[in-house]
Amino acid sequence: MLRLFLLLFFIHVKVICTAQLLDSLLRADSNLVVRKVMANPEKYRLQIVYSYQLSVFSRQSSVVSHYFRDNSDEYFFPASLVKMPVAAFALEKLHSLSVFGIDEFTPILPLSDFQCAGLKKGISTVPQSITDLIYRIFVYSDNEAYNYLYEFCGQAYINNRLQEMGFKNARIVEKIANCRAEQNRITGPIAFYNNQELFHIEGREDNLEAIQPLKINAKIGKGYLWNGKYIPAPKDFSSANFLSLKDLHTIMMAIHLPKSIPEKQHFRLTSKDLQLLKKAMSTLPSQFFIDSCFSKRIPDNSMKYLFGQKDTIPSHFKIYNKVGLAHGFISDCSFFEDSKNGIRFALSAVLYVNEDGILNDGKYEYNSVGIPFLRRLGEIVYQYELRKKLSEP
Repeated sequence: MLRLFLLLFFIHVKVICTAQLLDSLLRADSNLVVRKVMANPEKYRLQIVYSYQLSVFSRQSSVVSHYFRDNSDEYFFPASLVKMPVAAFALEKLHSLSVFGIDEFTPILPLSDFQCAGLKKGISTVPQSITDLIYRIFVYSDNEAYNYLYEFCGQAYINNRLQEMGFKNARIVEKIANCRAEQNRITGPIAFYNNQELFHIEGREDNLEAIQPLKINAKIGKGYLWNGKYIPAPKDFSSANFLSLKDLHTIMMAIHLPKSIPEKQHFRLTSKDLQLLKKAMSTLPSQFFIDSCFSKRIPDNSMKYLFGQKDTIPSHFKIYNKVGLAHGFISDCSFFEDSKNGIRFALSAVLYVNEDGILNDGKYEYNSVGIPFLRRLGEIVYQYELRKKLSEP
């Protein structure tokens, strides 16, 4: 009887996986923005990945994933999503410096013009610990904090690790600043401080590996603005950062459900490191900026596109995520937990909202299409999870 039950269960799972669950859920929804996007998902370059753990098993490895327009060869600009793997790589690299007494609380400072601001003299900022930088990245997506960590890791380390983890088409070759290719390639030196005293310096690094153009079509739009001038041709992202949505979703799973993916795709992190990442990912501005005016200026849902339906996040929700927003692309890679109802799942999505086809003109439909669609998508999947819970024996 048990064997028959398991056989029927796996047949049922196979039907769900091949029946385009996400497509069915979205097309059944009456929301006007959802209908608009689903009328032409190719135009919006919509991609979605949804994964959940099978409740019939206790092992983390039993995970089902559903896809909508799974297309790793369709370029999208990841924007701030690249900050998520770089934060993990920074914690990895720290282990190699522990012999010097360096850890996640040691203040660091790039001794270079790491923001490519053309500084003539002096240092542009102050020492920050890796812990502080990671929190800044996830709580309010601080670009300077990411540039610190990029400078600390070095271009070569970041991209060697992406390749080792099996993300063959992935690459992170740019800081989020107006940098030339050479300025992105050469990083450091990095100074380390103890009680405001300099005690160690890691030298300058030069990535000697040539950055090859992407092998996929990375030309977007019909034109773009450059230095105030209109260029009547698609913008070429073939030398820009890129990770597919599936790769980014796998990176999220590596942090939250590592047994569900191949071991080579795990980060070289301790349980303490993973807890730091998770804590930073789920910390809200109101929790981070205590007694600060910033907490009033940055709503708790500002970095929660998929699950930020309200300004105040319910106390039984934990949203571990990273969002991206640039060049008309809007994205969110999330791991969601509802402790009240015993729900846990991962959901990642990206869409392109640029009706006029011109990049860098500031005319994107983020607020009228992008965010409303992602908010509704998160609600649709969450309600589906609730229905599954209610149907459990």
